[in-house]
Amino acid sequence: MTDKREKVAADFRKEISHAFEPGAKVMSADRELRYCLELQRERLEKRNLKFNEEMIHRGPFPNGLSRVRSWKDGHYDTSWTVDFITHKTSIERDGMKAYRKSVPQSIYETVVDVRDGEDVSGDRYSCPNCGSVSTIAELQEGCAHCGTHFEMSELYPKVKNYYFVFDMSGKAEKMWRTVLEYGLWLLPVNLIMAASVFAKEYGGWGMLASPRGIFTVLLTSLIMIPVFGYIGWIFDCFRRAFAVVPSLFEVIGSRTRFESNMSVISPEFTQEYFAAKMMSLFKIFAYSENRTLLPFYRGSGSGEEFDNIVDAESKGYMACKSVRRSGNMVNVTADLYFEISRDLGNKIKTRDEVYRIKAGRRTDIPYTNNFSITNIQCASCGGSFDAFKSNKCPYCGSEYDQEKNDWVIYEMRSVGTLIRLRRIITGLIIVAVLVSSCLVTLSEAGVLDRFSFF
Repeated sequence: MTDKREKVAADFRKEISHAFEPGAKVMSADRELRYCLELQRERLEKRNLKFNEEMIHRGPFPNGLSRVRSWKDGHYDTSWTVDFITHKTSIERDGMKAYRKSVPQSIYETVVDVRDGEDVSGDRYSCPNCGSVSTIAELQEGCAHCGTHFEMSELYPKVKNYYFVFDMSGKAEKMWRTVLEYGLWLLPVNLIMAASVFAKEYGGWGMLASPRGIFTVLLTSLIMIPVFGYIGWIFDCFRRAFAVVPSLFEVIGSRTRFESNMSVISPEFTQEYFAAKMMSLFKIFAYSENRTLLPFYRGSGSGEEFDNIVDAESKGYMACKSVRRSGNMVNVTADLYFEISRDLGNKIKTRDEVYRIKAGRRTDIPYTNNFSITNIQCASCGGSFDAFKSNKCPYCGSEYDQEKNDWVIYEMRSVGTLIRLRRIITGLIIVAVLVSSCLVTLSEAGVLDRFSFF
């Protein structure tokens, strides 16, 4: 079991680096995540953008770490696999770099398997339409001979979601470069403090104009670059930590709230499985050109604010707001966290955004782990089409009811502005408390007496 999971995760990391090349298929991903990547590639091509992604492995674990955390429910066995990489991404327009990033990160993959299933991917199946024989795995994208599409159970294990986390330890082998970089960024502060100390000790600010003053200030600043660089690095670590503190407060208790309510309603979903599914559905919605045809969307509006999104990098966590039951439906409201890249025409703008979704699923449809495969035929005209990608038959226009089989989305809207405001207020309070504490400590130690501006 573990070997299969490790292989799927390792295959995914190889395939995802080529996901935006023409005709690429990331078959280690489940059908929803695979469709996300296809739609994103189409969005990039439409906007004449080229997305380059490279993941350079680092660390002592050749295939990463499998099952760093695991969850089991009535049907699924969900776990995280992690690998340590240098993640390089760039977006090009007309051969010119519009965006680039290279950071040490950990890639987390949500790997899902069924608890009591069997591997049927290699079994052979005869297409009921043309009679050609293919393996079950080959039929995931439809019959290659006649185009017949099939409604089949997912072939597990598969990667259902992935996200990246900044890894500060990735800069350990380059600490001197990191310290130097931060020290140079803080050089103006360094110069001001050195000048203030010199003026305090040697008779006022006028002395700075002398050769001795200039030489002393410059020499002191150069000597102090590593010290300021290290202090700057430490503060940046705190800044990154505080940036996620408000999100963590929002997420704390979310798992208990979700699973305690869902356990008596629809036990086949842990929060990790549900969150991974919602993140995939969000990406499908964001990258789609005609959202009215999406089989899982029952909301209003065309979603024009999503039209310029070219990358939606999941933060990996979800905050469940409520779980309610109404008749034979269970409805969940949750917040999803992303780093969104938008194409503004002359530049690519990236920032953290939060979206609130309201999703529902019927509870009176029995669930089974038994594998099944049937060809999809329109009830009205008999035509075969991919009901996973469209809610209407392309031949006669008859609708396909996704609500009978899986989750559907009733609302999807941005709540990032409100949450960013809360984060800013929380961050300012934390910074104010830390600065006040530091100033009090330094004042009591007599350190501030040496600085003229105090």
